[in-house]
Amino acid sequence: MRLFSTLTLAGLSILGCHAMSSMELTKNMKIGWSLGNTLDANCADTLDYSKDQTASETCWGNVKTTEGLFTALMKDGFDTFRIPTTWDGHFGEGPDYKIDSAWMKRVHEVVDYAYKNGAYVILNIHHEKWNYAFANNLEKAKTILVAIWKQIAAEFADYDEHLIFEGLNEPRKVGDPVEWTGGDSEGWDFVNQMNELFVKTIRGCSGENAKRHLMIPTYAATTQDSAINAFKLPSGDNNLIVSLHAYTPYNFALNNANGAVTTFDNPSELDSLFNLIKTKFISQNIPVIIGEFGAMSRENDAERAKWAEYYTKGAKAIGVPCVIWDNGVFEGTGERFGLIDRTTFEIKAPEVVNSLMKGIGSTGPVTPTKEETSAFPQGNETNANVPPMDANANADANANNNNAPVDLPPKSLPNELPAEVPTEIPTTDNNNNNTPSTSLPPKTLPNNDNDNNNNMPAQPALPALPAPPVQPEQPTEQQDSPAPSGDYLSCPKDDWNCKQSMADKCYKEVDGCWTSQGDASKCEDIVKNCNKIWQN
Repeated sequence: MRLFSTLTLAGLSILGCHAMSSMELTKNMKIGWSLGNTLDANCADTLDYSKDQTASETCWGNVKTTEGLFTALMKDGFDTFRIPTTWDGHFGEGPDYKIDSAWMKRVHEVVDYAYKNGAYVILNIHHEKWNYAFANNLEKAKTILVAIWKQIAAEFADYDEHLIFEGLNEPRKVGDPVEWTGGDSEGWDFVNQMNELFVKTIRGCSGENAKRHLMIPTYAATTQDSAINAFKLPSGDNNLIVSLHAYTPYNFALNNANGAVTTFDNPSELDSLFNLIKTKFISQNIPVIIGEFGAMSRENDAERAKWAEYYTKGAKAIGVPCVIWDNGVFEGTGERFGLIDRTTFEIKAPEVVNSLMKGIGSTGPVTPTKEETSAFPQGNETNANVPPMDANANADANANNNNAPVDLPPKSLPNELPAEVPTEIPTTDNNNNNTPSTSLPPKTLPNNDNDNNNNMPAQPALPALPAPPVQPEQPTEQQDSPAPSGDYLSCPKDDWNCKQSMADKCYKEVDGCWTSQGDASKCEDIVKNCNKIWQN
């Protein structure tokens, strides 16, 4: 078998494996794992990035990432790794928007931990504040998108199809009533235009970028009907993959409030999800990757194991690889999506992981192409020029932090959504399509549990659910419930730097209001004021 695999790979190399379409690529992928609440962490309000650009990697409670984490996960059967990365705070002013060299070096190093071992890697832009999906922000966002992605594409120009770029993470109208409810024409148009520009930008870059596989999301990466129907796939390109997030069924997988359940005894929502994806995309020869999914721990691993097998088996049946969300959180009241201890590499939910693998009919571990390294950070040993790999290289083949952010949108719903979720999830004509696709920030932003860091952003909540809004970045000190401040609307119409600064301050005020359990009506008034900042 080993000889056969070797000869097969050699033949693929001779024939030119880089020509494979994205549909063929996704069929080769097995199952993925997401490095949540790590490179995507954003602590610009509490850390001085000018002193250490890489300090944000651990500011949400997780340890510094090591190569051993990836090789350990490959031995557990994972062959794909999504590396959520926030660039906001790590690049300079326009017009160049130059990415800090130390940050780029660290991102490159982490990408190499998986890539050089033969795994697929998905690199994206994650918790950004400059790409909120409002029409009056479109031109500014386009400028930054092009500048950032040109630099990333140049950095990894020679990396082959094992490195996939994901243009946006859950792009949406942050703070708007439709943020997590499927969007509206303004948001859909913004996302479609940004997706098209992203593809055009990468295709215009050198090296392997002309044929690199690219992931582009629906509005908020949701599977809700309105967003999927409004989604436009750029034409004339066979190397595009639709990016969707689905924490389904919501009450079992993501809901952390009223209505949450601990048992998985009704797979109908998952059946509807897979039928929708198959009908809207796969049957149209449009490949899909579920870039975020998961079911938080409620001390119910036996039920999560049943869910895991059903989920991955169903996705596998329609040819869709999935990437599980892991935010490194195992305890507390937040989103507990942790699967592996990142220091000891011990799988903390073996039943769940075994069932994920059983669902895809896994044939065993993915053999890393390099020996596993120590579990502890080794310094900055970046392999800037890792040679490309053959496309099917893997075709056959307690340091837990309760302070870590629960992970962004996968997870939870919108940052502005109320904390309480109705017992029943609204439904649409198409089964569970109204149910939030749980495509929140990867999932969710850091929680504000009593044992968490006060500066950690809170996880977004489900779409259109009545509860106190949770903002990504929390105030360092609790405040009394303040009345809305009119100054927040004082910025000139096109002064985006001013608006961003005011938005940060306003949402901090919201956090202070909710966390101090102040008058709900006052908190809601502040939220309304915050939402007006980008609309003026």
